Amino acid sequence: MANIPTIAIVGRPNVGKSSLLNRIVGYRHAIVDPTPGVTRDRNYAEGRWNGRHFNVIDTGGLDPDDSQPLQKAIRAQVEFALSEADAVILTCDSRQGLFPDDRTILNLLRRKCGPKPVYVAVNKLDNPDNESDLAEFYSLGIDPIYPISTTHGHGVAELLDAVVKPFPREPEANADGEAEPDDGSSRVAIVGRPNVGKSSLFNRLIGQERTIVDDAPGTTRDTIVFTHERNGKVYRFIDTAGMRRPARQKDSVEFFSGFRTLAAIRKSDIAVLLLDASAGEISQQDKRIASRIIDVGSACVILWNKWDKVENHERTWKTLEKAVRDEFPLLEHAPILACSATTGLRVQKVFESIDQVQESGRLKIPTDRLKSILFDAMIMQPPPSCCGRPVRFSALHQLPGPPIIFKVSCNQPDGVHFSYQRYLLNRIREDTPFDGWPVKLLIKKK
Repeated sequence: MANIPTIAIVGRPNVGKSSLLNRIVGYRHAIVDPTPGVTRDRNYAEGRWNGRHFNVIDTGGLDPDDSQPLQKAIRAQVEFALSEADAVILTCDSRQGLFPDDRTILNLLRRKCGPKPVYVAVNKLDNPDNESDLAEFYSLGIDPIYPISTTHGHGVAELLDAVVKPFPREPEANADGEAEPDDGSSRVAIVGRPNVGKSSLFNRLIGQERTIVDDAPGTTRDTIVFTHERNGKVYRFIDTAGMRRPARQKDSVEFFSGFRTLAAIRKSDIAVLLLDASAGEISQQDKRIASRIIDVGSACVILWNKWDKVENHERTWKTLEKAVRDEFPLLEHAPILACSATTGLRVQKVFESIDQVQESGRLKIPTDRLKSILFDAMIMQPPPSCCGRPVRFSALHQLPGPPIIFKVSCNQPDGVHFSYQRYLLNRIREDTPFDGWPVKLLIKKK
C-alpha cells in the first residue's frame, strides 16, 4: 500500500467523511450513520480516478475540546494517517456552517502536513448553485473551496480531479481497474464476540497500533484490513467488530458492524476464532460465531486469548481444549492455541499455525492414491444398498482449491447416506489431515 499515493480525509465528527470515502471508491466501504463518532480507526480503501491509482484513508472525527481517552486515541490515529498521506481533504459541513473546530483542525493540518497539499471540501451542499453557503469558508485562507454533496455526488468529480492531478498515472495494463496480481497472501479474519481482544491481537500481529484498543466493548466498528509482510510471507489481516446477538445490538451502527463481520468471514480464507481464556468457558455467542465459520466453509484456527490472566495453566488448558472439542464438533479439524495479545506470549505460534493451515490448503492428493483410498474404504465397509440395488462408486477426484472439495462418481447419489459420506471423508483425512480446513464431498451421478 505504501507504493501508491495516499489521500487522508479528516474533519469534525459527522461531517460526511465516511460518505466521501464511499463516494470516491464507488461502493459502501465504510459504515455511514447519523450518529457522531461511528468511525474510530483508520479505514483504508483503494480508489482509481483519471488513470490514477491511490489509497484513501477515512479517519475518526476530531473534537479538539474532548480530552477523553477514546478521543485521544482517535487523534493519534488521525496524526498517523497524516504522516502517511500525500494529500489531505478537510471536510466541513455547509449546514452547520464554519465551526471554530474547523479552524483548529486546519491549523493542526498546517503544522503536521508541511508542504503536503490540503483541500477543503464543504459537504452537504445539495444545491450546487447555492454558493452563499460557501462565503464564510473562504475565511480559512484556502482557495479554491470545493462544494460537494456526498449524497448526490455533486462536486466530487471536480474535487478528485484536483487532488489526483499530481499523482502518477498507472500503466495502461492496470488502468482499467483489474485486480492486482495475486501475491500469495491469505485473508485472515480475526473474529469473536466483543472485548475478547481482537484489536489487541491485530495490533500485535502487525507490530503497530493500527486499531484503537479500549476496555469498552464495541470500540471497533468497521472491518479494518492490513497487508503485513513477515519473513518473506504476506498476510492480509482483517480486524472485525465484535458480534453480539441481534437482540443485544443497541443501534444501526452495531447492526452494520455485525453485517460487515459476517461479510469478512465469508471473504476470508482463514478465520481466527478468538475466545476469552480468562472467562474459562465458551458462551452461546461463541457458538453462534463458530456456526458462521462452519457455514461459509473457511479454514479455522481457534485461539484462546488472555492466557496471561489464567492460573494453573496445565489443568486449565485441558479443560478449555475439551470444551472446544465438545462444543465445536464440526471444527474438529481446527488447531487450538493459547496466547496473550497484551504481553505477546505465543503470538509467534499464531503465525506458525496460520502458515501451517495455509500450506494444508494447497495440498493435493495424487489421483492414484485417491483410487486406493476409495477402493480400500469400499473393501473394508461397502456402502449400504439403496432400494434393493447396490451402490457403486467409480472415481474420486480432488477439485482445485482451497477450499478442500472432493468429487466422487456414483450410480445412485441419493442413496449414499450421510454417515457413509462421513466415513469416506474420515478415510481421506487419515491419509492427509488438511489441518484447519473443512473437507467436503460432492457426489455426482456416474
